[in-house]
Amino acid sequence: MSMHWAALLTNSSCDTPHIDALDLAVWALQFTPRVAQMEQTVWLELAQSLRLFGGEGRLHQLVEAGAAELGVSAMAWAPTSLAALACARMGIRDGFEAPLAQVLDPLPIGSIDDVNIHQATLSRLGCRTLDDVRQLPRGGLSRRFGSQLLLALDQAY
Repeated sequence: MSMHWAALLTNSSCDTPHIDALDLAVWALQFTPRVAQMEQTVWLELAQSLRLFGGEGRLHQLVEAGAAELGVSAMAWAPTSLAALACARMGIRDGFEAPLAQVLDPLPIGSIDDVNIHQATLSRLGCRTLDDVRQLPRGGLSRRFGSQLLLALDQAY
């Protein structure tokens, strides 16, 4: 079964009403027991809940409407958790709209944290997008930047 992730971003620095990420994670448990929270992000894995809530469209409506009421600053849907987070950060709501590589490849390096920490060096190598990084030889990336960068890319894609 394929995965169906949602990433919800809260923004504690904005003036609009918002919900704390931990409270948002508790709220999300009504849709699935597969909820994770880290810093200002809450992830939901919803593949097992699609049928229970009347299908993908209906579940998306319920989650999006509730999240909007709670003051979620951005959200996105995608087949992986890191892809959903990258899409949410870049304002892309639907990571299912095209093959995942077509959605993620044009995104800037900063959309994935474990790639972004190497942004200065990657920029000097001419990399601006995730696709630019993916085009580099994997062996060289691993030796130069460590395995975490490749792991993050593999997990996102």
